[in-house]
Amino acid sequence: ILDVLERYGQHLPPSDGSEHDGEWLGKPLFKGKILSQMEKHQAIRLILPAFPWKSVNKFDKVTGVLPDFGEQLALCRLNQMCEDIKKIYPPGAIVYIATDGLVFDDVVGIPDEDTWAYGEGLVNMAKTHGLKNLTLMRVMDILGYTAGRTLDKELYLSLSQVCREEIIASYGRSEEEVRQMMKEDPDTLLTYCGFIRFLEGDLKYSPVTAATKAISGQQYRKTVKKVAIQMMIRAESFTKLLQTHCPDYVRLSIHPSTGTVKLSVPLITQASGSFPRSPWHSSLAVGVDGSYQTVHAKDVRETHDLVSTNGSPCYFREKSEQWDFGDDDIVCEPRYPNQTVVRPVRMELLGVKSLSASQLKKLAALKAAHTAGPVVAIGFAS
Repeated sequence: ILDVLERYGQHLPPSDGSEHDGEWLGKPLFKGKILSQMEKHQAIRLILPAFPWKSVNKFDKVTGVLPDFGEQLALCRLNQMCEDIKKIYPPGAIVYIATDGLVFDDVVGIPDEDTWAYGEGLVNMAKTHGLKNLTLMRVMDILGYTAGRTLDKELYLSLSQVCREEIIASYGRSEEEVRQMMKEDPDTLLTYCGFIRFLEGDLKYSPVTAATKAISGQQYRKTVKKVAIQMMIRAESFTKLLQTHCPDYVRLSIHPSTGTVKLSVPLITQASGSFPRSPWHSSLAVGVDGSYQTVHAKDVRETHDLVSTNGSPCYFREKSEQWDFGDDDIVCEPRYPNQTVVRPVRMELLGVKSLSASQLKKLAALKAAHTAGPVVAIGFAS
């Protein structure tokens, strides 16, 4: 089981310069947790604090408030990891996604309503794609406020500030504690540096900077660092909450780390092999070869077309005639892991519409170019 988990992980070398061949340094730490769960013949419980909301930067980074194809790929990969465990351990595994956006909303200036909508989008996405090995846990679930109750939008919004206050009051870390942790733990420092990187691009579009009107320069940099520290305090407080309520879970992380105390899992596999941006801080770009890149939207608007699904922006697709079958009733749809499905766009055309000779040549050309995975034509009469 640990070997399966390790295959999905990716880690940085230790900061002390010692030799490192990419192995999971924290692997022995989790052996006891795995064995204790196996003794109970239960699904292996994994926990991942992640999937908070879409970035507040809707201009340069992302294209909307709701989950898109980036999140879909990420959820599918986590679900497949559990399926791979099930092949060798029949009870399988469950990834509990501790969605932590609510913890940071007031710090970065994102409305609680947007965070609710994003979370509901994740739940619906998992149901639509049959991802049964994933469970979304919101903060109020972990704190016990939703026991025996159905969590709807009204209840969520009424509990949001209550939950933030309880986390700080009961699990809060002081700024001094967090700064000391950054001095002693390279992984904590890496997370802080990551916060600074994304905040430098995000806060200029946030209500947080509206009062100072500063979107660059020394004052802006000062605000970025102040917010980054507040995010670290909230993040470490949330970690303490999870350690208290979920002590026997295997801890996963979306942040690059040395892997000493957690497993860093890239949510999206890129052709470059580099650790990807998280899908909520980026857009997903699909190449004509079927490869994926996590990008900032501003960097691909000239080279890629924005593709929408059900009226919502979904991903960027590399501009190429390879995708064009000269027929609005034919769609090319990317699917996990690197497959492209060519199909009729409307249900009533399934089994009725045929591909012409020229379209069959187009299909063959797309298959030749699409080296990252297969191209499959489905739903056609011929």
